[in-house]
Amino acid sequence: MKNEDDTPAHLYEEKVVSLNLELANLEHALHGAQLLAELLANNDMPTAEADRQAPRSVVAILALADARLQQLRRVIRGEADARHLWAPHNAISSEPLPGDAEDVRLEPRTLPRPSATPDTMKRAGKTARRKPQAKRAARKTVVGGPGASSIRDGGAPPPAAPASP
Repeated sequence: MKNEDDTPAHLYEEKVVSLNLELANLEHALHGAQLLAELLANNDMPTAEADRQAPRSVVAILALADARLQQLRRVIRGEADARHLWAPHNAISSEPLPGDAEDVRLEPRTLPRPSATPDTMKRAGKTARRKPQAKRAARKTVVGGPGASSIRDGGAPPPAAPASP
């Protein structure tokens, strides 16, 4: 499998995403899930097979819409490249057309971001300070009299209060 960072820069320019088209497609998917759910709730499905498949179809549509929105959020925040969001349903020309003035264009980066190397991850890990072992263990100690055992040391947690009827 070819490393995606080896893609020539001229191929990045072709993958421009229309935010308007992406959101319209998500709107259509959610509307379809709504219609299926209404048919199912009103017992108006045309066949017994459709009645059995409808709940799974609604869940699948919602899961795909959720994943797509998460990816869109990552692109807008700059955490992911727009070319990962590109699909035929949201593709627009690389040059703006007269009717595109109201649309938001998500263009791919011309140069891929450098990925985190083990060396940079190591340096980042050193900046985060951990609490001393004694303080972390003290937070897990069961409240009690002298000699109270720690949950970490295998002592049992205090018994739960009985539920009132």
